[in-house]
Amino acid sequence: MLLKDKIVIVSGIGPGLGIKLAVEAAREGARAVAIAARTAAKLDEAQARIDELGADCEVLKVVTDITDRAQSRHLASETVRRFGRIDALVNSAFQHGNFPEPVEAADLDVWRQVFDTNVFGTMTLTQEVAALMKPQGGGAIVMINTQATRKPMPGESGYAASKGALAVAVKYLARELGPHGIRANSIFMGWMWGAPVQSYVRHAAAEQGVGEDAIIAPVAAQIALGRMPTDDGCARAALFLVSDYARAITGASLDANGGDFMP
Repeated sequence: MLLKDKIVIVSGIGPGLGIKLAVEAAREGARAVAIAARTAAKLDEAQARIDELGADCEVLKVVTDITDRAQSRHLASETVRRFGRIDALVNSAFQHGNFPEPVEAADLDVWRQVFDTNVFGTMTLTQEVAALMKPQGGGAIVMINTQATRKPMPGESGYAASKGALAVAVKYLARELGPHGIRANSIFMGWMWGAPVQSYVRHAAAEQGVGEDAIIAPVAAQIALGRMPTDDGCARAALFLVSDYARAITGASLDANGGDFMP
């Protein structure tokens, strides 16, 4: 199993990738998953999904706003108190901001909110977790990023700009934390077939008066695999980066978008 006996924190539990990261970590043998979101209902749903697996995986639910240092510190310290260590942190929490919105007319106050979560919130939680990983002699951190940082997508400017800043921060983290045995990597997602995209497809199809295939087909045509990867598959790719199979990898950028973008 990819994460056998690992203790994993996943931030940003929600209806899409966040919940899949927690479920797949449990499926891949994690001994415990500490899950964080701003609302308790999302955490309850994630636990129910994990319980359905019948996996031998404990679940710690901590309502957390990662932009609040005290709450981030509590999440990290409570994980160590309960399970003795933190092997992996998967930073999935994000705020998207206005969409669609052209950059030349963007509401920069909304950009500040987006940066507050996607950059400063993520780095706050990362700092708190890294401080506890150092004494244990190692760990792994992965940032969920977006291909919109490198392949501009209409209306994604604020979100993409914040994630671009995070991608640079990861490389500095990798250099600074490497001597402590802590790895830091980024994974870049594109279109993912899961609840959020399915909802978008239904809405777009109804709005345009066409079948859902008419919305999906032009997107899939741009992807080398000819289809959108599933959010389950993307979650497993992210978890690979915090597994022991990736012990030689740090400061890297992995594309998990079916070949939609090739640098």
